[in-house]
Amino acid sequence: MMDLSAYLKRARGGRVVRTAFLDLEDQALLEAQAKAEGLKVAFFGGFPLAERKVAVLYPPEVPGVSDPVEVYFLEKEPPDLGEAMGDVEAWEEGYLVALLPEGKKALLEAGYALHPAPEAAFKASKGARTLVVPSLRVDALGAKGFGVSRSYFVQGVKAGKVRLRGKVASPKDEVRPGDTLLAEGLGSLRLLEVLGSTRRGNFKVRVEVEKG
Repeated sequence: MMDLSAYLKRARGGRVVRTAFLDLEDQALLEAQAKAEGLKVAFFGGFPLAERKVAVLYPPEVPGVSDPVEVYFLEKEPPDLGEAMGDVEAWEEGYLVALLPEGKKALLEAGYALHPAPEAAFKASKGARTLVVPSLRVDALGAKGFGVSRSYFVQGVKAGKVRLRGKVASPKDEVRPGDTLLAEGLGSLRLLEVLGSTRRGNFKVRVEVEKG
């Protein structure tokens, strides 16, 4: 987990403070700590079901804050930019990526062409979606598809709350095209097809998620 104390310390003085992209565990922890100190917090991820998000801390007297995250379409897979880059999703013949200004600057300096994200990409992410996942294992695909942390999803799998092909799943089980993951409290995820692999060894897959 990230050390969040520096963000909170800066925000205590009545300033508007923006974090880097945070994982789900850090988002929950920061939100709890901010509320305990009387601070307001807003989260921005770029995508409707984003897993990694940026938090903006601000005092109660400030009416609202602006969204610092921009989503761009890239024709080739981006490098890992760490905390300056949020979720990456495969889209048609390229990739959609959520970026902070420093992430945008890094890609431009690396020679990437950044195109405006098409509106259809955000609509598609609410139903059938194309994802980039590290593997086809239950834990990796389920976490990404349902928009929860991998550790949280694994807890549910180990508790017997996830089923695959009619049986209780294990984290290491591989999901095949046509399979449906049923996750208690989260819904169902159907793997429609594997579109291929990326240059960095990840898989591009198309899934259909129904929240439940």
